[in-house]
Amino acid sequence: MFTVPDKVEGDNDIQSIWFQEYIDALVAGIQGIDCVLVGCGVTGGADMTPAVAKGAVLTNGVLKAVTAGDVTIGAAHASLPRIDLIVVDSSGAKQVRAGTAASAPKPPARSANDVLLASVYVAANDTTIGTGCIDDKRVPCTQGPIVIFKETTVRSQNTSAAAVSLFAAAPVIPNGLFLAGRILRVRTGGNVLHNTTTGMTITVIITYGGTTIFSDVALTYGTTADTDRQAWRLEFDLVASASNAQKLVGFWLAQGPTVTPPATGIGDIATDEQLGVSPIASANGGIAVDSDAADRTLDITFTMSNSNASHEWVREYVTVELL
Repeated sequence: MFTVPDKVEGDNDIQSIWFQEYIDALVAGIQGIDCVLVGCGVTGGADMTPAVAKGAVLTNGVLKAVTAGDVTIGAAHASLPRIDLIVVDSSGAKQVRAGTAASAPKPPARSANDVLLASVYVAANDTTIGTGCIDDKRVPCTQGPIVIFKETTVRSQNTSAAAVSLFAAAPVIPNGLFLAGRILRVRTGGNVLHNTTTGMTITVIITYGGTTIFSDVALTYGTTADTDRQAWRLEFDLVASASNAQKLVGFWLAQGPTVTPPATGIGDIATDEQLGVSPIASANGGIAVDSDAADRTLDITFTMSNSNASHEWVREYVTVELL
């Protein structure tokens, strides 16, 4: 990972110098703002197109998948060296930030929230970027919990009997990130309105990579109309027991439809009326989705049993952490 060669270790002693750009990238990585979660190593070759391995990064704290592929280093100056940077930009694309050729060159400024992968020493009149030209500048974020997804804008649904995602945009887990030994910890909660005498159930479905790992009718409301909103909370861990095997365990907590809330807030303390306080887990030992073969979507849907303007669920927030 992040390296600064000692003198005579690289192709040139300039590679052993600390620059402000390197320090800034190191600080941003340590803070978990712009860092590498997995992969993204850079290797040289026989021409001016070093290869970047697949991986995942956080850019400004936002998860981005990085596809494997080459980047192109521009033609070398005829008589002066320069230092280029290989980065992943804020959109998740691989980029080369070209430096300025000089007798004592320094790296160029990165664009906002570039994730630094490597610095490249481009010697005068060079036509090959070999291993000795490349310094690894990845700053890894490997110790969890690492927040890889968060939505705090309220999301709600009524007048629908369809399966509707709790996410405004369901998180995509990059290829190669959620491998054996890793855990995705999901937390979400909100409230439900049942202000009608028509009965209602809500089915909760959790999927990973398009495969259902949990499905159940989690909430059953009676036929008493109530203008009070009732709280719910869902927490679960999705565990990668292998890179192609996932298990789920967690719990569901929901308040009953006739609990009177306090003067301020939603819910109640020390009430024994709960609509559901239940452990949840994956059936039959889990599912088998290969997380090292493609990007995989994690999703949670709610399905109300009938369409009614007075039947509504609200999701206040959702977080996904990598452990």
